[in-house]
Amino acid sequence: MKKRHFEERSQFMTLENHFLNTFFSGLYLSASDFITIGNANGLELRMNSREMLIKDLLNESNKIGTLKDVIASLNALIDERVSTCHRLSLEYPNARVPLAKLAQKANGTKALLAREARGNPYEH
Repeated sequence: MKKRHFEERSQFMTLENHFLNTFFSGLYLSASDFITIGNANGLELRMNSREMLIKDLLNESNKIGTLKDVIASLNALIDERVSTCHRLSLEYPNARVPLAKLAQKANGTKALLAREARGNPYEH
């Protein structure tokens, strides 16, 4: 019989996949960005793949009770990237349409983060 490795499912799987796929999130957050946010919120994250960093950041911050602070830090970083998109769209008018789409997707990511911050009232 074949041994199977069962990994515990993360409760933040949707959010993790969203950050990994730049098509849906509209922005690219590097490994360094996640490490910086983790360090600012009391998490010691090691350089690893982006996927592992995202999982560790969300799950560990949830365990120690700093998830709302991590989400606030992610929102601040997203706001910074959106303002950069707006500034670039003014400086480069031919790139205005693609930059506006990226900014819109990034704002959608903020909405997803807000939903995570509220949590599920039916969970215990």
